[in-house]
Amino acid sequence: MFNPLPKLRWLVEPSFAIIFFALWIVAEIGRSDGAPWPSFPFTVGLLAASIGVARSFPRVALALTGIVLVVQLFVPSTRFIGTTWPIYLAVLITCLIISATAAGRVRWLSLPATAGYFILITGLMTIPSLSDGYGLASWAGVGLPEAHIVGNFLAVLLPSLVSTAAAWFIGFGFRASRLKRASDIKLGEAEGELRSAEIDLIITRERDRIAQDVHDIMAHSLAVIIAQADGARFIGPSRPGVVNESLERIAASARASLSEVRMLIESLVDDPEGHSNPTLANLDDLVLRMSGAGLSATVTQFGEQVTLTASQELAVYRIVQEGLTNALKHAGAGPTARVTMDWRGPGLALTIESSGTPPQQTNTEPHTIKQGRGIYGMRERARLAGGWLTAGSEADIPGGYLVTAFVPTAWSPTPTVEAEMATMPQQGTSTQ
Repeated sequence: MFNPLPKLRWLVEPSFAIIFFALWIVAEIGRSDGAPWPSFPFTVGLLAASIGVARSFPRVALALTGIVLVVQLFVPSTRFIGTTWPIYLAVLITCLIISATAAGRVRWLSLPATAGYFILITGLMTIPSLSDGYGLASWAGVGLPEAHIVGNFLAVLLPSLVSTAAAWFIGFGFRASRLKRASDIKLGEAEGELRSAEIDLIITRERDRIAQDVHDIMAHSLAVIIAQADGARFIGPSRPGVVNESLERIAASARASLSEVRMLIESLVDDPEGHSNPTLANLDDLVLRMSGAGLSATVTQFGEQVTLTASQELAVYRIVQEGLTNALKHAGAGPTARVTMDWRGPGLALTIESSGTPPQQTNTEPHTIKQGRGIYGMRERARLAGGWLTAGSEADIPGGYLVTAFVPTAWSPTPTVEAEMATMPQQGTSTQ
């Protein structure tokens, strides 16, 4: 909804100045007997102008007040007498506005400047030589002997200085309150942007988690299916019996991936009944599936197996699964892989070494493997399991690639990390 008030805010001080001037002119025009005219509208007009420009031009406002007092000091006919002394309240109003709205040194200068003005005003009000011989009577309406000049001066000066300080600090309080409201508004906007960014981050991480889950499930299954289908297509004419065996393995891999995808979809809505993650006990089935797809894979263990947490076992399983899948897809013809699991240290030392006969390259540049979701995902799983993982090509072995990982057995993940590891076969990045 459109709010016009902020745009009209600059009219407040000028409007008040016009009202101030008009009321004093109307109040004094009938009882001045023509004595202070035309000097009276001039001095009142300058003080009213100081109020009107105090917000936009604080230095000009202070200067106008000083001009009025200097003129009154040297031109007796311009001095306020009788009932006109409250016009000096305009000086306090100007000080309050400058304290509330001005920035920098002019705001701090307004306090001593206004105090100095009131010292001069007090002299104009109490010293007989500056008040047509009447002194205090010039504004109080009574005559007092000159012996009381010092007492009169102090009696007027002290309340004036207190009023000056009060006006300045009231303005300062208004300024502090305005700045606090503006700060609260900006803080609210920043918190709103932060909440939006947090929601975007959650959505992005959830998308990445789903993408990694789908990658882990489908990349392995599709690699096995493609290998089985290609093998059956090539050797089917000469060995028809192999076709049925390949089709059975394709069907088994497809059913397994379908089941895992179904559980993944269900987990996005609610915790599915009977949901279970693969463990180290499922490694033999994994190796059998990969062997049936054409990968010569072996698993060698050293030492006695130590119990890992469920999330750590899932991490190790996914690392082995990704390593074997990449070996099948990228090692070339006659791919082989050797998985070594060493339990003899403070944790599980895992290596996956693969080799094969890579296709002939037409250029002379060495064969490189693009780092993608799979390698990054393995590193993240190892990190969340409390360990680390490295992966890279082996130049001295044809089609060689080595994955080395470590998962500590004494490490116990926090509930937050445990939950993240259980739900996130992690933000990864690709196919070897």
